[in-house]
Amino acid sequence: MVEALFDLIARSFLCGAKDARFQGMANRLKNVEQYYATLAGLCAERTNAEWVELLKSSNVPHGPVNTLDDLFVDPQLNATGYWQDVEHPSEGRLRLPGIAPRFSKTKPEITRLQPRLGEHSVEVLKEAGFTGTEIDAMLKSGATKTA
Repeated sequence: MVEALFDLIARSFLCGAKDARFQGMANRLKNVEQYYATLAGLCAERTNAEWVELLKSSNVPHGPVNTLDDLFVDPQLNATGYWQDVEHPSEGRLRLPGIAPRFSKTKPEITRLQPRLGEHSVEVLKEAGFTGTEIDAMLKSGATKTA
């Protein structure tokens, strides 16, 4: 797939067979930051719409990269009822992403909402092995808090 993409955008020199930096897994891993930086630069050369148009008749898996704002108006997410509006006891009305996978006839549902900042700090620190004195010092210093 990668070779097909690079051929399509006239960058076949980036394929492992043509560039020693990317030949074999060891070389690709050694040069992974340069490889991804190169890919990021290539992605910035076209808009989402231009990439989708270019790739739609290829065999390269693809899809648009959405902004956070785009997600709320995405036709597929809205058609499937992905977004759920809930009332949080301290934060008010929230829009949450639903549970995407469907594995059975039982519809998955959100049964608990996010805890408030610090709501479980003491319990987590105790489970991690901190003593009551250490936890009190963290609370006093502001390193953690309780809800």
